[in-house]
Amino acid sequence: MKKGYIIIMVLMFFMTSCDKEVIKIKGEIDGLNDSQLILTMDGASGVDCKIINSITCENGEFNFKLKNIKPPVKLTLHVNDSLESDIWLGEYGSITIKGKCESKFECKVIGSFFCDELQRMNINLNKMYINPIKEKELEITHLLKFAANRKLSSSDNLRLAELKKDVKTAYRLRKKSILKTVRKNKQSPVAVALMCQEYARLTSYQKKECLKYLSRSFSDTGLNWQMKN
Repeated sequence: MKKGYIIIMVLMFFMTSCDKEVIKIKGEIDGLNDSQLILTMDGASGVDCKIINSITCENGEFNFKLKNIKPPVKLTLHVNDSLESDIWLGEYGSITIKGKCESKFECKVIGSFFCDELQRMNINLNKMYINPIKEKELEITHLLKFAANRKLSSSDNLRLAELKKDVKTAYRLRKKSILKTVRKNKQSPVAVALMCQEYARLTSYQKKECLKYLSRSFSDTGLNWQMKN
């Protein structure tokens, strides 16, 4: 009797553990109506891609569960060949996706501490480094368009060089701030996700550093697979 009780308790433990390693997603997307969504997990190279699920939407609403994918991970929702939106998943449990599907397809995860914190950090970084150079980026675009039709004057060329230098410096400082945060919080999934967002701007040495952090603390996560493929 005692042995049978122990077996039942062990089975209940494993059933509970398995149930906890599930991401339950409820979605509501304005403008989507009745259609199919394709959910993929894409590699950083842009070549490797895993189709995770094909989701049926009714009046823009859907429900599904994700198993066998350990967060953190960045997934992509596709409406068709031209519209897609990325979502970050940082923990097991229940989350809600809300979005719009018009000229652009935009989704946001609701009820996730990971996503809220990642968004907060991105907003703060942009306020500090990127927002102050928005006008300079627009001026660069204007000068480049002008240069496509006629030759720039020496003063315009000098101005363009100065603008590019200022923009490059802003992004370098933003990256430096991210690297500093990650090095202080190597086991933080939010900090490492922030670094992975910046991956394309990293030097070859910094990319190796990023992959090292993933291998040490996040080796069995979807994000680790993504950044190495």
